[in-house]
Amino acid sequence: MFPRIFFNPLQKAKSTFPVILSNSNSLVLPYIYLNQVTYIKALTLQEFLVKSRIENKLEDDLLLLVQHPPTYTTGRRDKGRGEFERLRLQEFGAEYHETLRGGQITFHGPGQLLSVRCYVAAIERMIIDTCIKYGIKAKNTKNTGVWVNDQEKICAIGIQVQRYITSHGFALNCNTDLNWFSHIIPCGLENKQMTSISKELSKLRGEEEQIGVEEVLPNLCNSF
Repeated sequence: MFPRIFFNPLQKAKSTFPVILSNSNSLVLPYIYLNQVTYIKALTLQEFLVKSRIENKLEDDLLLLVQHPPTYTTGRRDKGRGEFERLRLQEFGAEYHETLRGGQITFHGPGQLLSVRCYVAAIERMIIDTCIKYGIKAKNTKNTGVWVNDQEKICAIGIQVQRYITSHGFALNCNTDLNWFSHIIPCGLENKQMTSISKELSKLRGEEEQIGVEEVLPNLCNSF
């Protein structure tokens, strides 16, 4: 894992990033949390940040955290779905976008926390540690992502790397409407289901629980 990281939110009104101070024992990593924003707007910002980082116009690493309105995205391994699939999924009221990230089709929506910077193994460990804080026993399996058992996935992961700069990232279901996943085969895995922190907590406590993104965010940052 990484050294302990302290997350500093960036003020949206500022056009420049603050100076990042670090020492041998700790790092300070700025993050932007945009709440709910369309996939295209988040992608545009992400591409701008990646380009700025590659060109050394952005000196420090940055974590971008967002939620999306109902959106389906495909990855590089998910080719050939075509116009019919796009129209079919849009009929449910969701956006549909083809992307350059790894992996296959998945769903993004309200109640789901998405990151666009990190490495797969470290991401998985971070999500597992976050789930542990809620008493949820999450784990790795032979399939990418984080699972609560061999059949139910709580977090999908897909990244793109350009000149050692990573983008896209993870999608952790907090209180996501899981019904959206019923219209697709998430990540191309047959006979698997998606779950969320809220669903797993409800099962553990025997009563309805709703754990939103804003509540999960501090725990996730502390686990990074």
